[in-house]
Amino acid sequence: MRRFTPKLWPRLLSGLLVLAYLEGIRALAGAPWQWAGVLIRGLFVQAVLESALWVGGTRIQRRRWMFTWRFVTLFGLLVGSMIVYVLTVHTIAAWVVSVAFYALLVAMSSVCSGWHWIARLAAWGLIVAIGGAFPVIAGQVESHFAEEEFFAALQAIALGICTGLIVIARFGITTLRRPQAVSSRTWQGVSAPAWAVIAGSLAIVILGGGIAVRAYQRSFYAASAPAYPGLSRDRPFECGQGVADTATADGVATFERLLALVEANPHKDAPEYGMLALATGERRWAEAFRQAVLDDAHSGRFAEPANSVKFGQHLAARRAFYYPRVLEAFPDLFSGHDIEVISAWLTVANRRAQTVEWVDWLYALAFSYWPEGPYENQENGAGLLALLEAHHLASGTLSERNQAYLARNRRGWFERFRNTDDAYIYQPEWIDNALFQSEYWRDEIKSSPEAMRNQALAFEWLLLQALPDGTPLGYNHPGRVPLAQTAYLGASILDDPRYVWWSARMLDWAERTSVPLYAQPGVEQATPLIGVSPDIGSCLIFGGSGLPTQRGPLAPDKIVFRDGWTPQSRYLLLNLRFSGWHRYKATNTITLLYQGGPLVIEQDSGEPFSWLPVGRSLFRDKRIPRENLNGLLISRTGMSAVLYRLTGFGGPWAQDPPHHARVFGFETGHEMDFSHTALENWRGWRHERKIYFYHDGPIVVVDRAYGPRASEVALGWHLATTNSMEENRISLSEGMHPVEAVLLPLGARNDVEIEAVEYGTGANTWLLYKSKGSSELRTVTVFLTGDWLGAQVTTNLNAPGGAHWRVVSGEKQIEGPTLD
Repeated sequence: MRRFTPKLWPRLLSGLLVLAYLEGIRALAGAPWQWAGVLIRGLFVQAVLESALWVGGTRIQRRRWMFTWRFVTLFGLLVGSMIVYVLTVHTIAAWVVSVAFYALLVAMSSVCSGWHWIARLAAWGLIVAIGGAFPVIAGQVESHFAEEEFFAALQAIALGICTGLIVIARFGITTLRRPQAVSSRTWQGVSAPAWAVIAGSLAIVILGGGIAVRAYQRSFYAASAPAYPGLSRDRPFECGQGVADTATADGVATFERLLALVEANPHKDAPEYGMLALATGERRWAEAFRQAVLDDAHSGRFAEPANSVKFGQHLAARRAFYYPRVLEAFPDLFSGHDIEVISAWLTVANRRAQTVEWVDWLYALAFSYWPEGPYENQENGAGLLALLEAHHLASGTLSERNQAYLARNRRGWFERFRNTDDAYIYQPEWIDNALFQSEYWRDEIKSSPEAMRNQALAFEWLLLQALPDGTPLGYNHPGRVPLAQTAYLGASILDDPRYVWWSARMLDWAERTSVPLYAQPGVEQATPLIGVSPDIGSCLIFGGSGLPTQRGPLAPDKIVFRDGWTPQSRYLLLNLRFSGWHRYKATNTITLLYQGGPLVIEQDSGEPFSWLPVGRSLFRDKRIPRENLNGLLISRTGMSAVLYRLTGFGGPWAQDPPHHARVFGFETGHEMDFSHTALENWRGWRHERKIYFYHDGPIVVVDRAYGPRASEVALGWHLATTNSMEENRISLSEGMHPVEAVLLPLGARNDVEIEAVEYGTGANTWLLYKSKGSSELRTVTVFLTGDWLGAQVTTNLNAPGGAHWRVVSGEKQIEGPTLD
């Protein structure tokens, strides 16, 4: 062993170089630059470097691994701080863990001194990999894998490089002065057989990796979820009475309007031609379908490697749906050679769907199943295989494999009524695949009361959330498309006139905005129903959770507040979940406030990341940060805070809200609808939210958040429009539907401030109630419309019975309690 006492200046210089690297990483991540942060990172780097130098080196002698007492002491500190961190998730404990871990890792790099340079590089490469992976995996487990996986991988790479730089710095420092040799007889410390150290290290890595993988697999939904009295899988919705629209819609005329928009689509492909051919009976559309399908067959579409996107299985299924129907309707359309070409192509597409590719292993890791090839999300693979089998388009061993897969995976309406992902736009796709599967399981579906009930609930789930003026609804996805075709399918399957009315209302929007439509399998003929408006009011919505391959518990989903179904009706959507594969951090956040246009929105638009795999590049899912939503924000703690301080990835706010909000109360009435929900135990914080939705009056949102004293806590609002802001009163909209918002922080004024930040084009405003260094944040936010514009909004914190808010407009007055 060698003893050395390097000078101070090379140690400081090495630390500054590593610090400069971290500052560069943070700049690339877009993190703000602050002197306090630079100081913290500088102290961290120097602490790691000094600790590694103080510990000294390690070595292997006579097949025994030699550790100094200082090494053992620091290892004990690491173990102790790890225990404290696991039990408390405290940020200071996480910092101690990080310093001790990196110092020991850097100290262990000395074991390869004197090795062949190839072996030395391999050992250092392993140390770099461990240095990058360990803290990121710890942070991911801590946050229940709420961060985007690809960005976590980038963070691990950045920290791995940082580890390498510190190893190089230590190596350079120790070679500046020739150390004096020390006899092995003077060496003091502990030793262990090399095989035992290596075996123990491997055991720790395997055990830790197993724990991390299991935590990842369990991160998508909770094993149990908060219940609500009266709601069950048979009755997952509770709704009040709303005001119906007086307009009606003719089913045949609506069908013709729908076809006209499909025909106007400039991007028509085989499914659109197939739908038009079957719906009109015109030969020209059948010929166009034939040519489009043959073009697909000759080009080998959907038969090539999927890479990161397996959505092609759904596109192939849409062709498999129309092909046998057009063939039957136009018997002389396809020649014998055409049929052979198409059959061969479908066989290759079938084989591709049954081929396991690299992306299937990623899904398998998350979904806890052995990969088979069919795409599980939205049940696209099952939809394709079901159609191929239902219409005898598969043969031989492929057919046997298809049937075996379908027998093991009876999903669709057998299993659930709602797609497990939290995105409105995925439900119509899932309905298509449930429809495709029902063609294979036709008799079983009709004889299953649960499947028939799920079929009706699948369309009802969409209708209950629909905007009253026909504007497309969307969340957690950049896509906003009208669902006129899906609604018409619901009318045809369920013989329900409400869906004809809803389809016509969405067609009004599509015609007004010149948005074309795409084909809808199952909509090939008109229904004679006369569409009438729904009269459903505000609704509490629960739904089954889980993953495509797993059934989770019935869980809170959404609360929809509405006045009625006239175009000028008000609408508010409260999200209650953060679960599923395509999930986002929306627990107890307001997704949308709407009247004739959006008033409160989510900031869910962003540039795609071209360097990511195509299937993960969109700004959606876990990539949408919590601060882009309308709810509670708390500062990061634990390893999550350490990682942000070091790399700048992910922003200063915690991104791991609980899977579900608990619903304590939901009431509907003639004058007002009401909800009381709570986000519980989020890093020690609790956020209660009460919404008073007056049908002829204001919308009042009362919030209270409390927990351990944090460096910063806030409540965010994203306003779609801001015409003016005077003190705490904001004009959101003028014209036909003027709206004002009044913001009232409760409590000591010097503890709470309102910060307004413009973003985007400048029309959007991000409002923050910020409470720095406090353990509580209480607010009242009032939205004034109609005759209540300009109303006086006050609070009385010392009212008998507890603090109250009050809204007064002329002789009209309403009031209610705050959350104490």
